[in-house]
Amino acid sequence: MTTGAAGERRFLNHQELEVVGATHYPELGELDAGQLREARTRLRDLRDKARTIARHKRRQARGKGPPRAAAASGNMDHAARRKQIFAQALKRANRQLERIEHAEARARTAAGHQRALAMARRARALENRPDPGRRARPGMRANPSLRRAMILEPAMVGRVSKAGKVAQAKRDAG
Repeated sequence: MTTGAAGERRFLNHQELEVVGATHYPELGELDAGQLREARTRLRDLRDKARTIARHKRRQARGKGPPRAAAASGNMDHAARRKQIFAQALKRANRQLERIEHAEARARTAAGHQRALAMARRARALENRPDPGRRARPGMRANPSLRRAMILEPAMVGRVSKAGKVAQAKRDAG
């Protein structure tokens, strides 16, 4: 369940509200990657603190632990709602940082493509191949095999094949 700006004002103090308020549009769109990383670190700390307080409040409500001085004010729902507000703000900051990083990656990829295209065009312009001339050249020389040539008479090949066929026919008939 998302919390509106009025709900955030009700549950957060002034310093926390400044950090969370920066994660709402249009302020979120104006932050650069470094500022978003700082805000993300601060929001993680605030969320973790609120989560710890909410856990202690739940334990206290079940009678599992003594009341703690750090978690003395407010009730369990208040602490859980604060944790949700910080988690939502952290999610917005992460998404915006991911958008920025993807845009930077796309720009780097496009720049690489442009650089490769320019290199290819420059290489094509610098090609200095000789004219092929009016007739074909002999081409590459043959590289003779070093293996010994097998010299068989063609009659020997046919005789062996025929002998195999005759032997198979005898087995089939038998």
